[in-house]
Amino acid sequence: MEDYLTTKQAAVILGVDERTVYYYARDHEDFPEPKRFGRALMWQEAPLREWRAKHPARPREET
Repeated sequence: MEDYLTTKQAAVILGVDERTVYYYARDHEDFPEPKRFGRALMWQEAPLREWRAKHPARPREET
Protein backbone atom coordinates (compact mmCIF):
# COMPACT_ATOMS: atom_id res chain seq x y z
CA MET A 1 0.00 0.00 0.00
CA GLU A 2 1.20 3.48 -0.81
CA ASP A 3 2.02 5.90 1.98
CA TYR A 4 -0.66 8.57 2.20
CA LEU A 5 -0.16 11.84 4.03
CA THR A 6 -2.62 14.18 5.69
CA THR A 7 -2.71 17.78 4.53
CA LYS A 8 -0.70 18.75 7.59
CA GLN A 9 2.00 16.17 6.81
CA ALA A 10 2.04 17.21 3.14
CA ALA A 11 2.51 20.83 4.20
CA VAL A 12 5.53 19.89 6.31
CA ILE A 13 7.15 18.00 3.42
CA LEU A 14 6.50 20.89 1.03
CA GLY A 15 7.57 23.52 3.56
CA VAL A 16 4.34 25.48 3.26
CA ASP A 17 1.17 26.24 5.23
CA GLU A 18 -1.74 23.77 5.04
CA ARG A 19 -3.81 26.33 3.11
CA THR A 20 -1.07 26.51 0.50
CA VAL A 21 -1.37 22.76 -0.13
CA TYR A 22 -5.04 23.31 -1.05
CA TYR A 23 -4.04 26.28 -3.22
CA TYR A 24 -1.48 24.16 -5.07
CA ALA A 25 -4.05 21.38 -5.59
CA ARG A 26 -6.56 23.88 -6.98
CA ASP A 27 -4.32 26.09 -9.10
CA HIS A 28 -1.36 23.99 -10.28
CA GLU A 29 -2.26 21.53 -13.03
CA ASP A 30 0.80 19.38 -12.39
CA PHE A 31 0.29 19.11 -8.62
CA PRO A 32 -0.42 15.50 -7.51
CA GLU A 33 -4.11 14.65 -7.20
CA PRO A 34 -5.28 13.89 -3.66
CA LYS A 35 -7.36 10.86 -2.79
CA ARG A 36 -10.43 11.29 -0.63
CA PHE A 37 -10.81 9.11 2.45
CA GLY A 38 -14.19 10.03 3.88
CA ARG A 39 -14.03 13.82 4.30
CA ALA A 40 -10.23 13.97 4.35
CA LEU A 41 -7.96 14.58 1.38
CA MET A 42 -4.76 12.53 1.42
CA TRP A 43 -1.70 12.72 -0.79
CA GLN A 44 0.79 10.06 -1.80
CA GLU A 45 4.22 10.91 -0.46
CA ALA A 46 6.40 10.03 -3.48
CA PRO A 47 4.54 12.23 -6.03
CA LEU A 48 4.62 15.15 -3.57
CA ARG A 49 8.37 14.85 -3.16
CA GLU A 50 8.82 14.60 -6.95
CA TRP A 51 6.67 17.72 -7.46
CA ARG A 52 8.67 19.65 -4.86
CA ALA A 53 11.94 18.65 -6.58
CA LYS A 54 10.61 20.12 -9.84
CA HIS A 55 9.26 23.24 -8.07
CA PRO A 56 11.79 24.38 -5.45
CA ALA A 57 10.48 26.65 -2.73
CA ARG A 58 11.35 30.31 -3.01
CA PRO A 59 13.42 31.65 -0.13
CA ARG A 60 11.44 33.80 2.26
CA GLU A 61 12.11 37.50 2.15
CA GLU A 62 13.47 38.98 5.34
CA THR A 63 11.51 41.90 6.74
